[in-house]
Amino acid sequence: MFHRVWSAVQTSAVARLLRGSAGESVVLAFAVAMYVVQELAITHLGRDGADALLRRGLFFLTTTALLFVAFHFRRFAGAWLIAAGIIMNVIPMAAHGGLMPVAFDTVRESGIFPDLTEAGIGDQLPNSKDIVLEREDIRFYIFADRHTLTLPGYGTNIYSAGDFVLFAGLLLAVAEGALVLAGAGRPLPSVVRRVRSTPPVA
Repeated sequence: MFHRVWSAVQTSAVARLLRGSAGESVVLAFAVAMYVVQELAITHLGRDGADALLRRGLFFLTTTALLFVAFHFRRFAGAWLIAAGIIMNVIPMAAHGGLMPVAFDTVRESGIFPDLTEAGIGDQLPNSKDIVLEREDIRFYIFADRHTLTLPGYGTNIYSAGDFVLFAGLLLAVAEGALVLAGAGRPLPSVVRRVRSTPPVA
């Protein structure tokens, strides 16, 4: 889901921004590293014993680090949306041990895992951070993975409301980065304030 969009962003305007400021390049590289660690932890570590404790610890550590990165770039409107999306996803994941809950009926109706049966309830989906649960067992269902969407070139997947907010934040961050690179010299909120404060031409 999110990691493919993030990879695409890295190859566009954000990649050019990495060459602009050494300090911010380090911060962005740190954010990418934290995201990779988080993805590896929640998809490859087990749900029991020491693995579960390590996965939960890494999840909360990397999430906190990513929020600090968003705060570092708070002059960009996109950073606020990214932070909001992260928090929206953290709420149900924190309630389910660092895994994103998804209802069994949602997975079955999506057709992504046609072989999934009720025996798979309580299991983590392959190569995913999602755990399959009964609808009534999901805490904070409004923020869970529950929206099935098919994208050209990517296929069908199940997204959370937080994912959509994250995508919007990434797109806005790219637009703001392009604005800076184009010579505006400042993020979108600053440009808007400057336009509003400019006296009208007589």
